[in-house]
Amino acid sequence: MMTFTGSCYCGNLQISFETGFNHTNLPVRVCQCSFCRAHGNITATDPKGRVNIRAIDPAHVRHYRFGLGITDFLICANCGVFVAAVMEIDGMHYASINANVLDDRPRLQQLPVPVDYSNESVDQRRARRIKHWTPAVFTGTLS
Repeated sequence: MMTFTGSCYCGNLQISFETGFNHTNLPVRVCQCSFCRAHGNITATDPKGRVNIRAIDPAHVRHYRFGLGITDFLICANCGVFVAAVMEIDGMHYASINANVLDDRPRLQQLPVPVDYSNESVDQRRARRIKHWTPAVFTGTLS
């Protein structure tokens, strides 16, 4: 397993992403939703991996929801950077990380693949995320 680390600009929101992928083969995507396009996100997941999300100051974490309203987009209130999308399903947390916040982002070699999930129902979206998103844990709280 390889561990990628990263954070928002100010370091308040930090991630540690354990994955079986490396710099040369980590698949990345470009979601076509309005939020991801506006933020220039490139996302990565590994259902066999794990992501730990930590907030230095949980009071400066914003949880933004839009669209179906079932996903928390974690944004640092200090610097405005989107770090990860997280969803709780049956007591488990799953995440898709913004690969742009990774310290090693310049070394990633895969070209981002455009994806569009706009036609998914809530049930289809949950099923896809259970299958494809990364199991997530939180260090501390993300109030």
